[in-house]
Formats: sequence, C-alpha cells, structure tokens
Amino acid sequence: MTGQRKQIVILGGGSGGVVAATKLARALGDRHDVILVDRRPEHVFMPGFLFLLVGQREPEQIMRRLRRLERHGVKILQDEVLGIDAARQEVALVGHKVHYDYLIVALGFDTRPDMIPGYAEGAHHAWELDAAMRARRALDEFDGGRVVVGVPLGPYRCPPAPYETQWMLDGYFKRRGMRDRVTIEYFTREAEPAGEARDPVVWMDAESRRRGIKQHYEFVVQSIDAERKTVNGLYGYKLAYDLLFMIPPHRPARALIDSGLADTETGIRVDYDTLATKWDNVYAIGDCADMPASKAGVVAHQEADVVAHNLTAEITGRGEPTPLRLHTI
Repeated sequence: MTGQRKQIVILGGGSGGVVAATKLARALGDRHDVILVDRRPEHVFMPGFLFLLVGQREPEQIMRRLRRLERHGVKILQDEVLGIDAARQEVALVGHKVHYDYLIVALGFDTRPDMIPGYAEGAHHAWELDAAMRARRALDEFDGGRVVVGVPLGPYRCPPAPYETQWMLDGYFKRRGMRDRVTIEYFTREAEPAGEARDPVVWMDAESRRRGIKQHYEFVVQSIDAERKTVNGLYGYKLAYDLLFMIPPHRPARALIDSGLADTETGIRVDYDTLATKWDNVYAIGDCADMPASKAGVVAHQEADVVAHNLTAEITGRGEPTPLRLHTI
C-alpha cells in the first residue's frame, strides 16, 4: 500500500467524522488526500441541544466552521450524499461523484418524526438544532401544567439524554420559580430497572423519582392526538399532557438505505474490533454503525481514533493495527 497516493473520503462532519478526518490528515500530511463531506458548513455539537432547550446556550456557541479543519490538511466538500457505489468505489453527491480508496461512513442517524402519527402537530424535541429552538420557545411560553417526556421504539441518539431532559426541565422550572405549578412525567418502552443502586439505569430512575418525576415503564407509543393532548400507547393506554417532549424515531440516512449499506434499523453491520464493513475498504463509525454500544459522541470519537490509527498504519506501513476497546457505560 505504501508509495501510492490514496484518497480517503469521510462522510459526515459530526463527532466521529471530524476526529477521523483530523487525525488522518495530521498523520498522512500532504502525501495523501483526506476529504470530509457534509451538507452543512458547520460542525454542530449535538450534546449542546439540551442546553439550547433551557436557554443555557445559544446556537453560535455550539457550532464551528468545518473549514477550520483545512489548516490540518483536510479538504472540505459541502454537499449532499445521494448514494454510495461500493463496487465502483464512488460516492454520488449532488453535483458530481467522488472516488475513494478508503471510505469512512459517519453519517449519523436521521430523525424521523413522520413515523409517529400526530407527532408534527403534538410534540417537541431537542434532537436537531431547529427543533431545539422551537421547543425552547414553547417552553418559554409555558405557564404550568403537565410536561411529559418520552422515547419511541427503536434506536436513538444518546440513550441517557431522556433522563437528562427530565432533570434539566426540573431545574429550569425551579429557576423560573414555577416548579410547584408543573408536573413532570416520563414514559419509556423499557421495563422498570432492577438491580444494585450503583447500576446506571437504577441510579437514573432513583434520581428522577427523587426529583418528583413520575415514571411510566413499558409504554409503547403508537400515535399522538394533538387536539386531545394525549399520547396513545399499546393496549389502549393513554397519557395526557399539556406540553410534550418526545424523542422522534431515528433511522439511518436515506442514502445508506438506498445504497444497501444500512441493512438494519440500527445501521451498517461492522466488525466490532475494526469497524470494517463487508465492502472492501469501507468503514462505518458513530451512530450509523450497527454496534452493541450507545449511539453517542464519545463512542463515535473512540471508533474514529481506532479507524484513523489502523488506516494510517496500513497506508504508511508504519505501526501496528489496534482493536477497538470502548470505554463507556
């Protein structure tokens, strides 16, 4: 592999894509080409969305121009990914096609509120920048009543975030001096946690109860009735609300589904040690990788580290490959 100029293409400017691109460009220098493709001109720090929701951050505080990576030798293409042809080793963009010698797919997950009838009319969420700002305005106008936080079936970004949402809302209403006028409730499809108090899910459940937040377990949402303000679940169960914050369903990007790379609702199947896919020289990291791990930025970062290291070793002939060893809960 050494001696030949290679083109490494990274799709997606989230946590995983930015880390992979930066590390590869620094390691490979100007001897090889590192290209990062994203439809947005900025990297958006998604963990900041909940802080936007409660007014503790502004959009410009959680955004950075992707062009800043050019100082490290990364070429930035602002374009939409339409498809991937693994046989031809090409990525189809809106304006043209890009050839790759190595491809790192870091396209994350798309939010799909359309998968729940009534969601658009009845619910808010903070899993996208614009949606978080709309939810913030609704929260600012809220003067009391029942606030319900919930999760759908299927995978979604950042599993602990629904608990963080409950607690941040609790703190928000306390700061406004109106916590006594607000009831906060939570629903999830998961069973009630059991085990030792130190187990994360047991601790999170206990913390919510300590804050006076009622928990509804094994509630599987089917639809939302915005007129009656109810969340409708299986077996006729209903939850009434005055303000609803619900994580929308998540699915892989349409380009990955149409190209046949994402063959499950949890993403692209990968080797758990190397993040390699069944296609030659194609890797998947972050939320779009079908991994038995949280779909969170910290996971994407660690996966990007391993893929960048291993590709550098393969391309340069220096160093030894290393397997992924995740450090997360």
